[in-house]
Amino acid sequence: MPLPQTSPSNVASSALPGATVIEKIRRLVIVSVIAAFAYAVFMTANRGYCAGGFDAQGGFIDASGRAVDQAPRCVELTLGASPLLYAGIALFVVLAIGRATNASTAMATRRSLNRSAFVVVGIVVFAIVVSQMWFQLVPIEGFASGGGSIFSPFPFGIIDVETTPMTTP
Repeated sequence: MPLPQTSPSNVASSALPGATVIEKIRRLVIVSVIAAFAYAVFMTANRGYCAGGFDAQGGFIDASGRAVDQAPRCVELTLGASPLLYAGIALFVVLAIGRATNASTAMATRRSLNRSAFVVVGIVVFAIVVSQMWFQLVPIEGFASGGGSIFSPFPFGIIDVETTPMTTP
């Protein structure tokens, strides 16, 4: 016995009311989770510098090549993800869903949710680019000489500074 044929009109009428809106909400959540994961992956960076080294006899030398008694300082900068951006993404998704539920038509709701997914991805890409560029522009040599300051791109990334004396080989 052949199965009954379903026409597109029968399928559309049997679908859950608002299914396309629910699908757009699901898409927004999935895009946001993937963007947050990509943010965590691409927000890691590390740079190191030691102002000096060792001479032929195993003693320490400074950055100018002069012998010194104390071990030169080494600096390690580490860029990491900011928890504030994760909270911002979550808040934005909740607000976008709330804004979408107040839209006048289903089409306006879908458009709003599509734009929100685009904005989440844009914010994450912007945060990664700004943080990585900022991190590469930090003058690491200033920290090794005892000075230096960091103006971190705080909402986008966190830079951790660690200074240690150079160890013998």
